[in-house]
Amino acid sequence: MTQDDNRIRILICIGGGPESLSSLKYATRLSNQGCADIDLLYVRPLDSGLQSGGMEVRVARENILDWGLELPGMTHLKAARDILVELGEIAPDTSRNWHHRELSGDPVGEYVREYENPCGGSISLRLRTAPDVTTAAIDEARQCKADIIIVGASPEPLEGLRKFLSPKPLALKIAAHSPIPVIVARHLEPGHGHLVCVQDTDRSRSMLPHVIRCAHACQCPVSILSVAPDESGIKSAQKSVDEAAAILKENGITPHETLVEIGDPVETIITIGYDFSLILLSESEKPWFAKGFSVSHEVAAKARNSVMILK
Repeated sequence: MTQDDNRIRILICIGGGPESLSSLKYATRLSNQGCADIDLLYVRPLDSGLQSGGMEVRVARENILDWGLELPGMTHLKAARDILVELGEIAPDTSRNWHHRELSGDPVGEYVREYENPCGGSISLRLRTAPDVTTAAIDEARQCKADIIIVGASPEPLEGLRKFLSPKPLALKIAAHSPIPVIVARHLEPGHGHLVCVQDTDRSRSMLPHVIRCAHACQCPVSILSVAPDESGIKSAQKSVDEAAAILKENGITPHETLVEIGDPVETIITIGYDFSLILLSESEKPWFAKGFSVSHEVAAKARNSVMILK
């Protein structure tokens, strides 16, 4: 396997909040260890004055660029680029122009600015217009063959009535619909380790190759946790932890610690996971419209740090 074959490709959805920008440090950590490809995406709603047709929209936007004006959204992408310059992923004197790229079924397409990082990986800034951000982000992940989507979430999860009266956060919508792993990012700082939450199920075991790949790429310490709802589940929880630890060791990763706890799975994972950079859980078997009631998606909604749902 060549380095390119094993290179992780990360799609980071850049918005107006700080959490997606803070995740750039984590993405850079993956790049420094494994030469990741990083795609930064900003999706903006359709222009109210530029909806008459695909060709007209494209020409109008290209004229805006020719005149030296910036489309809304480019400032967010440039802020992300400046952070990557500070982190050493883009040379400070590198200059690139925006260019238009056609997308199948979308005559408006997208605007892209591309760079190369010091290890030979790619970094691209992508500006896309779409009526639905969730659909566009998932389609972009498919277009660029991403392995992971990172989406910033509010640092303070919704609680009480706000949880039921507010629209579902974008990060949780993407996590529910995406066919690839999604990181719901809050204070995503590398260096505090990964907490891998396991169960005695085939779906939980099937996520371990992703866990191993991320751990090798990040060079982050890994802890393993299984939560039994009561005393009768301790044997099953211990089995799942022991199996996961053995598989990780076979792949060159010695777990920092293994934990078996009794209690409410969601609250226990959130409490123990708070001290880690990232909590990793397997995807729920429930359909997308019911995932919010699963352990993995409840943890992603309620945790005060970053959660990765592995598909």
